[in-house]
Amino acid sequence: MRRRLGVLLLLAAAGCGPEGPHGSHGEATAPEPVRVRPFGIPDPDVVLLVTGGTNGMLEVCNCAGPMAGGLSRRSGLVRSYRAAFGNVLLIDTGDAFWIEPTDLRNEFLLKGYGQVGYDAIVPGDQEWAAGPKPLSEMLAGHGLTCLSTSVTGEPVPVRPVVERPAGGGKLAVVADVRRSAFRFVPEKNLAGVSVADPDVVAERVAKLKADGFVVVAVAHMEPEELESLAALPVDLILRGHTTRSEPELLTVAGKPVVKVGGSETLGAVALKIEGDRIAAVEYRLETVNTDWPLDKRLLQTYQAYAHAAMRKAMDAERKEGLGYVSTASCGACHAPQYKAWKTSRHAHAYETLKKAKRTDNPNCLACHTSGFGTKEGFFTIEKTPELAGVNCQDCHRFNSREHRRKGFRFPPVNNNVCTTCHTPVTDPKFDFRRKLPKVRCPHGGA
Repeated sequence: MRRRLGVLLLLAAAGCGPEGPHGSHGEATAPEPVRVRPFGIPDPDVVLLVTGGTNGMLEVCNCAGPMAGGLSRRSGLVRSYRAAFGNVLLIDTGDAFWIEPTDLRNEFLLKGYGQVGYDAIVPGDQEWAAGPKPLSEMLAGHGLTCLSTSVTGEPVPVRPVVERPAGGGKLAVVADVRRSAFRFVPEKNLAGVSVADPDVVAERVAKLKADGFVVVAVAHMEPEELESLAALPVDLILRGHTTRSEPELLTVAGKPVVKVGGSETLGAVALKIEGDRIAAVEYRLETVNTDWPLDKRLLQTYQAYAHAAMRKAMDAERKEGLGYVSTASCGACHAPQYKAWKTSRHAHAYETLKKAKRTDNPNCLACHTSGFGTKEGFFTIEKTPELAGVNCQDCHRFNSREHRRKGFRFPPVNNNVCTTCHTPVTDPKFDFRRKLPKVRCPHGGA
């Protein structure tokens, strides 16, 4: 467990190298865009921004210096493109999730995608592997449009096509996710997931072309199946189900193919449209690096994930989760410790949020209340006032009934516990040895 926590602490420093936001604890705002190279196509009718194969990578660690990737830089890139071009469509071709479909990071990744401002995400095999109900729950509240022409699963809200005006024409995007893509997904995970026959996509494409659309198809399938999709009257193919990007346009059966995969790259496709056809296409591969502005909002989302993940890791070896109780209830038996706690800054952690007017920010509540985001933790100040502030269990990590058992010995408060909140982002000068005496309980209580 200690090794897992160490890795998470390293990741919590993402973006905090020489160019990172050390100690930024205020409300983050969107970054200012930077200049984007113009395309050779003058005044493109639409610019497609394409990502795929993110595989749960919220941020990079920058442990060896600034590294490519991370949602905070990706957001800065997207904002810069949207400032430079009038009609930008941001699409993810799937496999955004980490390979463990119900991993905690996937929920935070979807939150980050909502903050980046995706116009459509295609649930790939790694998303559907979570199962329809968990996937629906993770999607809730992030304002994301799920594009899925061939796969459905109640109660996941999906749209079979995404349409967008493009110059004097109109553009439609469909997603062909094939059953072959689910090669490594256990069958039990796919209960309730329905994968339609390819004819369903073919019929949709034919109708869109008859209605005068330029049709872009996301191909989440095995490479050998691309020719069957290219045989349809689609105008451009965005290849998903890959972690590798190609810097040049590919062709399959005479159709242009964009291949983008991996968290460190993004594909940009400029289109000139005449009626129901593409008159000109220009593609380039962008690296998500420090050339792009850092969106600190995404770092705060990562910070919230790191906190939740480290808390989960610390409790993973326990037989039961924490049932949070008030510090006053602990004080019924531990009066000296309770008295000391009441004069500590931990006891007034919620008050600092009130002064900063940030009591509605979940990223802050995770560290300034007890158990926020868990079933029995802090909910609102009206409903759970006794759990406002940093309470006994946030440091001592055990339930009251556990320490009544004969022979119970509480685990020591160590650096791993403190740095779930005092991370390199929120408290870059934190010194465990210097700070511990200020919060140590009297009479050997810590």
